[in-house]
Amino acid sequence: MTDRIPRLFALPLAAAMITACSATGGENAGVQPQVRQVTQSAHCGLTGPGVAHVRTGSELEALLDIGGQNMATGIIRQVNLEKESLVIVTLGQKPTAGYSVGLESATADRKTLKLAMKVNSPAPDMMVAQVITSPCAVLAVADSQWQRLEVSGLSGTPLLKELGN
Repeated sequence: MTDRIPRLFALPLAAAMITACSATGGENAGVQPQVRQVTQSAHCGLTGPGVAHVRTGSELEALLDIGGQNMATGIIRQVNLEKESLVIVTLGQKPTAGYSVGLESATADRKTLKLAMKVNSPAPDMMVAQVITSPCAVLAVADSQWQRLEVSGLSGTPLLKELGN
C-alpha cells in the first residue's frame, strides 16, 4: 500500500509540471525570431550610437538621404517592407577606420526582440586611417508583434527601443 501512494502522486505531479512549463512565456515565447543581416557599412552617416526601426518606404528614403552615408542602398531597397522591417544599429562616430558592427544572435522573450551585436575595434597597435567613420549594420526582421527592441553588445548597457506595435 505504501508503494501505491508515491505512484498515485507521481502522475498528477508530472502532469502539473508539464502544464506549468507550457503555460509560461506567452505570445512569441520560445519563438526563434527571423532576423538576417542585410549589409553593414563603415559610413552610415549617423552620428550617435543607437538603433533605428524602419517600417515604411518613406522612413527608409529619409534614412538613405542622410549625407555622408555610404551604404549598399540597392540591396537595402530590395527588402520587402510589407513582410519585413529594417533595424539599423549604429556605433556612432569613431575617430579611425577599423571599427565594425554585425549581428551575433537574435532571441525573443515575450514581446521583446533581443539582438546581440558583435563590435570589432582596431587593435591598439594597428595602423589605421585617421578618418571619422560611423559604422552600422542593417538587419531585416520578419514581421511579428514585437513591442520592444533590446540591442546589446554596443556598450555596457543594452539599448532599448519601444516599437509601439
